[in-house]
Amino acid sequence: MSEKPSLQKSLKQKLLKETGWSFATKFMTLPLFFLLNIMLARYLGKDNFGAWSYFYSFFSVFLLIAFFGIRASTKFLAEYNGTPHRGVIINTVVRLRLVTGVVFACLMYLLAEPLAGWADRPEFARMFRWGSLPLFFLSFTEFMKGSFAGLHKIKYNFLTNALEHGSKLLLVFLVLQYTLDHVSLLQAYAAAGAICTCVMMYLLYRDFYSKGESFTDRSIMKEVIQYSIPLFFISIGFTIATEIDTLMLGKLSDDGAVGDYAIAKQIVTRLPHISQAIAMGTMPVFAKLSAENAARLKALFYRLIKINIALFGFIIAGILLTAGFVIPFLYGAEFNGAILPLRILCIYLSCASFLAYFNSFLDFSGKAKIRMYNLFFSTLINIGLNYYLIPIYGASGAAIATSISYFPYLLLNAWETRQVFKSKSQ
Repeated sequence: MSEKPSLQKSLKQKLLKETGWSFATKFMTLPLFFLLNIMLARYLGKDNFGAWSYFYSFFSVFLLIAFFGIRASTKFLAEYNGTPHRGVIINTVVRLRLVTGVVFACLMYLLAEPLAGWADRPEFARMFRWGSLPLFFLSFTEFMKGSFAGLHKIKYNFLTNALEHGSKLLLVFLVLQYTLDHVSLLQAYAAAGAICTCVMMYLLYRDFYSKGESFTDRSIMKEVIQYSIPLFFISIGFTIATEIDTLMLGKLSDDGAVGDYAIAKQIVTRLPHISQAIAMGTMPVFAKLSAENAARLKALFYRLIKINIALFGFIIAGILLTAGFVIPFLYGAEFNGAILPLRILCIYLSCASFLAYFNSFLDFSGKAKIRMYNLFFSTLINIGLNYYLIPIYGASGAAIATSISYFPYLLLNAWETRQVFKSKSQ
């Protein structure tokens, strides 16, 4: 009778420890990220920063697609962590990441001219070619974060983020002392990604790899790829859903509007990382959801949702009340046009904070394909609303479109999560 409470206590202590490291990671990363973008905005100025943000939206599309189902690596590492097969899984996911990283980096290089033409910016061609370097290294850096999350070693995730964002901030600062050239910024991003990738790859193999046992009755590479494919399409859908507003704003408006919107968007897309920090420390246990533990894990999940309601209720209220002062103070008075879009995007922020839990749960439950369909539906709504609202309202129109389109995605994923718990409880 005493074994069960002991197991529950052990699980609780583990979750608290991992969540603590997750919070440390996010609270270290967020200031570094905002410092980097405040620095870029002030050095580059509104129009030049808008042009950089427009290009970086294209780059982000390629970067997220190049992740090629990184969460699949997280899932398999979580599932086989602590087993004799862990070494095989590490080798498998690293090889897959190397291949996909090279493929997508080469693809960006080869498509530089067509992408620049589609953006109506011939000067972007040189940037896309150089962008293939940070694309490779930053996608590998993101892979390392997912790997350590799957291994339940979030303190290594902390180190990965510290290396990436710290070196990026330092190198960009040094570059900006001599030039405002966008290619030089991309070279700084590539160098930061390379430093982080090399150090963390060494630690991954030094501390977690052992030869272990091979799979004799199945192809684990095939399984990882099969699970990566729906996650790959989710990445495409998620990228379109998160970047289509900036891309369409760049096509249908001017660099000034893009600059204003980029400021607002950077704030609301980073704040859900607080929810992701909690999810990173808690959600891997749902990879082993079963009839025996369904009731306990369901209670844990809904406790997390209640915490999120209280936390982001406070955050959103703070944004609504202080945006008019904080934006000009941090970024400069020329970015006052970001205030209204930021307030509107609080609706998106609310949805995104909850989606951190629902998305992660569905991924660990093997329901990535369903989430892909839900995201595709939401993305269609997003594109239609952006096309209609941006010519009328500019940056505020993009904020309205993004906020509205995320509601169906949230509701559909919440319903799917409920169905998974229901099926396991029967």
